[in-house]
Amino acid sequence: MKILVLGATGRTGNLFTQLALAKNHQVTAVFRNKNKAILPGVHYMEGSPSDPELLDKALRGIDAVVVSLNISRSSDNPFARVLSPLTLISDTIKALIPAMEKNHVKRIITVSASGVGDSFNDMFLVARLLIRYSNIWKAYEDHDRQEQVLRQSVLDWTIARPVMLNDKDNDEYTAAPGKPSGGSISRKAVAKFILDSLESGKYKRDCVTLFR
Repeated sequence: MKILVLGATGRTGNLFTQLALAKNHQVTAVFRNKNKAILPGVHYMEGSPSDPELLDKALRGIDAVVVSLNISRSSDNPFARVLSPLTLISDTIKALIPAMEKNHVKRIITVSASGVGDSFNDMFLVARLLIRYSNIWKAYEDHDRQEQVLRQSVLDWTIARPVMLNDKDNDEYTAAPGKPSGGSISRKAVAKFILDSLESGKYKRDCVTLFR
């Protein structure tokens, strides 16, 4: 399978890219910082993931798209300074959808977060307060915008909403609609879910919560 990855230099996107390469898939990645383009075997294209012309070129011959973008901060501290444009994710989806339609690419999986949109009230009160009154909320707002745009498209989309991410060396996951019954999941498990979904064709036009 030929896969375009947006966000391949992020922690989850990088793990997915490594896994896809290990399973003999071909990966093209659009990236903004060439100093992070470190994985051999990936066809890197430098530029903004919301650039329509670049996306048109990147999508030629592609079978599926994975979007693992986030509104980055200067550290993992919830109150750390926001570094990314506040509409990076939704702007990318808005540019990506017509480019995919033009190039006859139907399959897309995007990584959102548990607590985004209609799942916000499923979170514990303390978590809701932390997210709502910290800079994490900036990312949640744009993930929500992304989801709304994607749901209105005719693409075969899957929205993955993982609970709190960790860096454990474990790829076990549960994918289910609605409220999670686990409090965290590894980035490695999210990467495995994405590839499993692409290879199996499951969860098309579905929003699933990921937890362990």
